[in-house]
Amino acid sequence: MANAINWFEIPVVDIDRAQKFYSNVFSIQMQRMDFGPVKMATFPMDSGGVSGSLCQGDWYKPSSEGVIIYLNGGE
Repeated sequence: MANAINWFEIPVVDIDRAQKFYSNVFSIQMQRMDFGPVKMATFPMDSGGVSGSLCQGDWYKPSSEGVIIYLNGGE
């Protein structure tokens, strides 16, 4: 059975600072991708696992409401 969650996005104000923080905390390397005005740094993913990214852009506003979570819709 697939994971209920397949992707998450953590809104950030300063992508460089956030990438450095999460990379150090989890001892990982994050891949950087920019899509026009949206900047992302992705967490590594094992085959079949859940992954996500840090996201900076007009659409992404850090808040006490937390992260954006994407659920699997079916098999």
